[in-house]
Amino acid sequence: MQAMKMIHPRHFSPLLGVGGLVATAILLGVVRGPAVAAGVLALSLVGFAVGYALRRTKGRSDGRILSTTSRMAAVTAKADERLVSLVEVAPEPVLVCAGGRVVYANRAAVTALHCDSAEELTTRNFFDLVEGKDREALAQRLREMLSSGRPAPSAEVDFLCRDGSRATLDVSYLVTEFQGERAIVLLCRDMTERKQLQGHLMLADRLASLGTLAAGVAHEINNPLLYISMNIEFVTSEVQRISGQLGSGGVNKAAELVPQLEALDRPLHEARDGAQRVKDIVRDLRSFSTGGGGERVWPVDICAIMESALRMARNEIKYRAEVVRQYGETPMVDANESRMAQVFLNLLINAAQAIPEGNVPNNEIRISTTTDRAGRAVIQVQDSGVGIPLDVLPRVFDPFFTTKAVGKGTGLGLAIVHRIVTALKGEIYIESQVGSGTKVRIILPPAQGAPQAAEAKPLSPHDVGVRDERRLRVLLIDDETALGTSLRRCISRYWNASFVNDGRQALELLRHDCGYDVIVCDLMMPEVTGMDIYEELVQSKPDLSKRMLFMTGGAFTERARSFLESVPNRHLDKPFDLAQLEAAVRSVAAN
Repeated sequence: MQAMKMIHPRHFSPLLGVGGLVATAILLGVVRGPAVAAGVLALSLVGFAVGYALRRTKGRSDGRILSTTSRMAAVTAKADERLVSLVEVAPEPVLVCAGGRVVYANRAAVTALHCDSAEELTTRNFFDLVEGKDREALAQRLREMLSSGRPAPSAEVDFLCRDGSRATLDVSYLVTEFQGERAIVLLCRDMTERKQLQGHLMLADRLASLGTLAAGVAHEINNPLLYISMNIEFVTSEVQRISGQLGSGGVNKAAELVPQLEALDRPLHEARDGAQRVKDIVRDLRSFSTGGGGERVWPVDICAIMESALRMARNEIKYRAEVVRQYGETPMVDANESRMAQVFLNLLINAAQAIPEGNVPNNEIRISTTTDRAGRAVIQVQDSGVGIPLDVLPRVFDPFFTTKAVGKGTGLGLAIVHRIVTALKGEIYIESQVGSGTKVRIILPPAQGAPQAAEAKPLSPHDVGVRDERRLRVLLIDDETALGTSLRRCISRYWNASFVNDGRQALELLRHDCGYDVIVCDLMMPEVTGMDIYEELVQSKPDLSKRMLFMTGGAFTERARSFLESVPNRHLDKPFDLAQLEAAVRSVAAN
C-alpha cells in the first residue's frame, strides 16, 4: 500500500485559516441562515486554495517567482471577484463602513433603504442614514469595536430611507480590513415587515380585548346615561312648572318657589357626575385603543394606568372577585401609555377569567406596586383562580398558545405582554399553582428622561397674573353646531365669543379679520379641517396661526397624529370641562 503523503508544516497556516472561516460559516448558518453561511463557506474554500497555492510556490526557484506572483495575483483578483459576487447576491443587507462613511453596500441594502443604486449610499456619511435616537449609541458601539477589535452583539437599528420612511434592521458587526483601511462590516437582517406584523398583532389583541369588554363597557356607559337623561328630563319639567307658577303668581310667588328651585340642584349634580363617568370611560377607551402614534415613550404613572385598566375591566371582574389595591410608592417609568394599558388590561382579564363567577366574597384579584432596591418599579397582579399546570407554565408566553376554551382567547395576550415589557428593558415572571391561583410580577426601570410636565392647573377667570385688561376675542370653529353653541354660551360670560360651524367659512372670516386673540378649532372636520386652516394661516398670517388651540375627539388618521406631534400649538382632548378650556384659552392668549 502506498504510504500517505504527509502535509508539510508550512501548509498548516492556510488550513488553520480556513478552519476558522468554516467555523464562522457554521455559526452564521445558525444565526443568519444557510444563504449567508454558504457564502462564507465558499469564500473559505477559495481562501484555502489561494493560501495553499502560495505556500506551494514558496520553495520554487527564484527564476519562477515573477511568473508565480503574476499567477497568484490573478487568482487573488478572481477570489476577490467571487467574494464580491457572493456578497452582492446575498439575500440580506450588507454594509461596510470605514472612516465614518459607507464604502460598500450590496443590492439587498440598496433595496432595504429604498435607493436606486449603491452610489446613493456610498456618497453618504454613515450616521446620516441612522435614526437620530440611535446615532449616539451606535457611534459609541463602533468606536469600542475599532479600539478593541472585537465584534459587538447584534442590535436593532432604525435607518432612514431615501423616501423618508424608516427601515428596522437587526445588525451584527465584524471588524475587518477593506481596501487597506480598518473597517466594520454590518451584517443586517431586515426586520421592517416583522415589526409591522407585530404591530398588527398587537392591534388585533387590543381589538380582541375590546371585544371581550364591549358588553361590559356598554353597560358602564348605559347606567350613567340613563340617570343623566332622567335627571335632565326631571329638571326640564320642573323648570317649566315653576315658570308657569311665576307667570301666574307674579313677584309675590317667587319667594315661595325658591325651595323648589334649590331642590333642582341635586339632580343637576347627579347628571354632571354621570357625565364625568362617561367621560372617564371614553378617555380610558381612547388611551387603550390608540393604534397609531408609533412606539414613543415618555414618563408615565403606572398606578394611574392600572386604575384606567381596572375601570375598563370592571364589569368583567365584579361578578367574580373583589379587587384589593396595595399601591406603594413607585417611580415614573418610560413607557407608551397605550401599550402599558394593554399590558395591565390583559393581565386583569386573564385573572378574572381564571376565577369562576358567583363566589365574589371568597375570591380576590390583588394588585400591588412597590419599588425594589435597584429603584425599579414592581407591579404584581395576583388572583385566586384555578392556576396553571406546571407542564403548561413554560409555554404561556408562546404566541397563539392558550389554555382557554375555543372563542375565549387568541393566545396572543401574554406573548404581547412579554414583548412590550422586554422592549422596555423590563422583566416579567409568572408563578402559579393549580387550585391556588397565579401571580404575575413585572419589573420596569425608572424613567431616565426629563420629568413629566405637570398637568396645567385649571385657572379661574379671575386668577391673579392672568391678562384680563379687556375681554378677549375668541373664535370657536366646530362642525358640531350643538357643541359650538354650548361652548360659546359658557365662555361668553368672560369673553367675546363667536362661533362658526364650517371650516371654509372660518377661513374666509379669518382672511378679513385678524383681531382674534384665540382661535379654538376642531381638528377633524368635513372638507376643510383644522389642519387645513392652520397650514393656510402659517403661509398667509403666521402670527394668527400661533393663536390656534385645537380640540380633538381622537386623532384617527396618520396625518392627524403626525400633525399633533409636529405643531407647537396646544390641544384639548374631548371631552374636557369648562375649567380646562378656560385655562387653555388664557394660556394661548398670554403667550
